[in-house]
Amino acid sequence: MKSTYTYDHFYLYDEITQIVQKYAAEHPELCRLYSLNKTPEGRDIWAMDITNTKTGAYEDKPAYCIDANIHAGEVTGSMVAMFFLDTIFSNLDNPEIQKILDRYTLYVIPRISPDGSECYLTTPEMVRSVNRLYPYDQLMPGLQPKDMDGDGLILKMRVKSPYGVWKVSDRDPRLMTKRQPDDMEGEFYNVYSEGYIEDYDGHTIQTAPGKWGNDLNRNFPLSWTPEHNQRGAGEYPLANIETRSIAEFINGHKNICSIINLHTMTGVYLYPPGAKHRNEAPAEDMMRYKAIGKMATEETTYPAVSIIEEYMSRGAKPLTGSFDDFNYSLMGLHNYTIECWDLNPRAGIPLVFPQPGPDDLTDEEKEEQHYKYIQWIDEQNDGVGFKPWTKFQHPQLGEVEIGGIDYKHVVQNPPIKFLRQEIEKHTRFFLRAIKTLPLISFTNVKAEHVDGSVYRVEATLMNKGYLPTYVTEEANRAKISRDLKVSLEGEGMELIEGKALQAIGQLNGFSGLGAQMTTLGPATGNALPCEKTMSWVIKAAPGTTLTLTAGNAKVGKTTASITLE
Repeated sequence: MKSTYTYDHFYLYDEITQIVQKYAAEHPELCRLYSLNKTPEGRDIWAMDITNTKTGAYEDKPAYCIDANIHAGEVTGSMVAMFFLDTIFSNLDNPEIQKILDRYTLYVIPRISPDGSECYLTTPEMVRSVNRLYPYDQLMPGLQPKDMDGDGLILKMRVKSPYGVWKVSDRDPRLMTKRQPDDMEGEFYNVYSEGYIEDYDGHTIQTAPGKWGNDLNRNFPLSWTPEHNQRGAGEYPLANIETRSIAEFINGHKNICSIINLHTMTGVYLYPPGAKHRNEAPAEDMMRYKAIGKMATEETTYPAVSIIEEYMSRGAKPLTGSFDDFNYSLMGLHNYTIECWDLNPRAGIPLVFPQPGPDDLTDEEKEEQHYKYIQWIDEQNDGVGFKPWTKFQHPQLGEVEIGGIDYKHVVQNPPIKFLRQEIEKHTRFFLRAIKTLPLISFTNVKAEHVDGSVYRVEATLMNKGYLPTYVTEEANRAKISRDLKVSLEGEGMELIEGKALQAIGQLNGFSGLGAQMTTLGPATGNALPCEKTMSWVIKAAPGTTLTLTAGNAKVGKTTASITLE
């Protein structure tokens, strides 16, 4: 499909603002732009609603939501969101895009943490979520990361020492290898983050606690635990304006059925739960996660894996207060977290699930992985991304050497030459995944003349989508699903049998029909029906137009009409 903008850099806040404002100004019939809130530094947290309003209001259609940059440094996610918007607005003449906008609503929040991302993109600093002091209100003693040599990067700093635990590798002078217990001859080093030592005593170099310790993805209410148990948790659930704003947005848009959280890095699609084990979650939800995840793998090559059983290392404790668990277990939504950018497989390091923990790999295996990164930089990125060890006169430590891998632009996010291919493939998946949402419509609407001005009216409501109208069984467990309601109206109409407004429960999607391939061929199982038929007996004058309306806040509404003969 066509695109309008270039993807040869990561967008700053002003560029994102300019682009989304242009969309809003040029296409008022298709989108609306608004701010969820102002950040402490005065930036808007932009949200955009998109649909063809000629075929229904935003809230009257099932919705697909995409958000990015809850982690400030994971700016590839924001570029995926912007490329998705570009694809939609650059292809409005495309029948596929037209059908999507006719049937569904799209919500896009391209940057949840604009303050943190702006700091990340315009300074050498690393930022997890926001550039606000937490959990301490001042810099703590110890080594604080800082760009000491002024090259715009915070890399590694190696310091010669008779007590050094590292030495230069024989196979590549850029590579460090661990000193063996009997190594007594040669030069040895200790390696730290490039930085400045607060309250230095002239001897001890210890890493200081991080100054910006907030992790917005640990600040949501579901299973939240305080800082001493979960690093980055925040002072209390939704203590940060960014998390509070996004939580209020999700809660206030009841028609959201499915949501994508864009992160980096690893190259996987993660599905919840993460606060409990997969076998504690509804089996039907897990089945749907795998099936839609298979589509993601087809478009991106990325595997879809469960958070605790596969993504996290064996024995790791569950993460608490995460956004995806909030979306799935508290709001009942279908949710994937995408970890964009797959450096490890590209560098010849296969993905293994469960992922290895910090103690699962030997020092030699970790060194080999580091060496493969260096080789990949040489062979695939034109040597850009590793700074050779360079002497520098440190104001506290004397002569040191600064160098190493550019983590920001090689490991955490792709080098620019790989950016377009990384962001494009996820949009291909989104355009398929949107079509999995529940989609209700009337069929077989008819009115049979009984006698005089008496008619029997009959209509069938069907769900043509893959997902059921309750979206997840987790929503049913949490008792937040709401029945579909069907109404019949007509001027001067009098009901004889039936209700003018009736609740009809839920409709399955075709995902619930239990398709199985057997040795004798395909077979379809039994499940909650995908359609229900309603009937009424009414008294009305010939020529009266009757209007049927069905839906709920989750799937929106659909209407049909018939004129009595």
